[in-house]
Amino acid sequence: MKKFLITLLCASVFLFTDFTSVEIDAYSKNENISAKKIVKEIKDSIEVNIEDAIKEQERLEEEQRKAENSNIVQTSSGDEYDYSYSSTETFGTYGRLYLSGFDVALYDYNVNTYSDLSLQNIVDNWDSAAYYTSANKLVIADHDTQGFSALIYLSEGDTAYIKFEDGSTIWYRLIMKAKGYNTGPDLVDTENNSFYNMDSDLIMYTCYDGGIMVTLWVLS
Repeated sequence: MKKFLITLLCASVFLFTDFTSVEIDAYSKNENISAKKIVKEIKDSIEVNIEDAIKEQERLEEEQRKAENSNIVQTSSGDEYDYSYSSTETFGTYGRLYLSGFDVALYDYNVNTYSDLSLQNIVDNWDSAAYYTSANKLVIADHDTQGFSALIYLSEGDTAYIKFEDGSTIWYRLIMKAKGYNTGPDLVDTENNSFYNMDSDLIMYTCYDGGIMVTLWVLS
C-alpha cells in the first residue's frame, strides 16, 4: 500500500507539472504570481496529503497486526488484559470453548482419548483444556498461564459457549465466581463447601492466588 501511495505521489506531481502550463502562465500574469510558485504550492500540498495517507495506512496496519495476534479482555471495572491465544479452530474431542476473548480446544478425559496421559498432561499441552465429569458435574480445567486466567476477570451474567465441529453450539451463563481449593477428590470454597454440591450445569476453574478460581455456569 505504501508503494502505491508513493507511486501516486510521483504521478500526481508529474501531472500537475505538465498540467496546462498555458493556463498557469495566464493565471500568473493576471494575478501577478509566478507559475513556478503555483506549481511548487501544488507539489507541497500533494506531498503533505500523501505523507498523511501513508502514516494513516501504517497506523491501520499496525492495529490490524495487533488484533490478529492478541485478544483484549475488558473487565467490568474497565481494566484491559491482553492474552495471546491460538487462532486455529481445533475442536479436540469435545468441541472448542469460547469465553471473553479466550478460546481453547476441549479434550474429554473421561473417554480415555489420552489413555497414555494423565489429566495433568492434557492441561499441560498448549491449546488443550481438560473436559470431564466428576460427581455428576461437567468440569473444564486449564492452566492460568495458558490464557484460562480470563476466568478471573469475568463477572456474573457473562456468557460462554462450546462450539462443535458440525457448527452447533451450547451456551452457558456465569452465575457464581469464587476462590477455592482443589483437594484432589473435591473442589471446595474457602469455607470447605464443595462446589459439586452447588447448583450448576458446568464448573470451570484455573489456578489463582495459591488456590483456584472457580466459576459456576448454567445453560443459557
